[in-house]
Amino acid sequence: MWTSMKAARLVITHKSARSIVAAAIAVLAATTATPSNAVEYVKICSLYGAGFFYIPGTDTCTSAYQIVTNQFGIARANTRAATGTAMAASLVAPWLPTGTNYAISNHWAAFDGQNAFGYSGLMRLSGNFVFSAGFAAGLDRGRLLSLSNRTQTEFGTSVPAQSWSDVRGLSRAGFMYAW
Repeated sequence: MWTSMKAARLVITHKSARSIVAAAIAVLAATTATPSNAVEYVKICSLYGAGFFYIPGTDTCTSAYQIVTNQFGIARANTRAATGTAMAASLVAPWLPTGTNYAISNHWAAFDGQNAFGYSGLMRLSGNFVFSAGFAAGLDRGRLLSLSNRTQTEFGTSVPAQSWSDVRGLSRAGFMYAW
């Protein structure tokens, strides 16, 4: 796929004009000599109903709607993973200085555009025995546009989008004995 083309300044002299014209004729002849039925663009698959087609070069039958649904599912899984990573990073355990019985810790973390807030605490139960607990909350949010399923309306091109916003949680608890 070409993403950009650069213009070049070309000076044509009388001697090089013949070779340029010959090359252009050769390219034109090569492109017109290819038979138009040599490439099959879309092979229709009627196995599952209307709207299905074979992926070129394979025997896999799919639909454009299925491809778009898979794109949304993958994007949703990626944001959930990023939210989980942010929640894990925000859940930092505090430490108990000598002579103290309680400690709390609050942390905020961000990863790949997702944010989370964590709250942790420690409590000395007796001597060297400590209870530890924590909770983190993250907002899993995202939006994905489907460029393959566009609809033309009277106001322009409509591009369907799917947005999501879920609050996710992560917690932990444990005991520690130190000597």
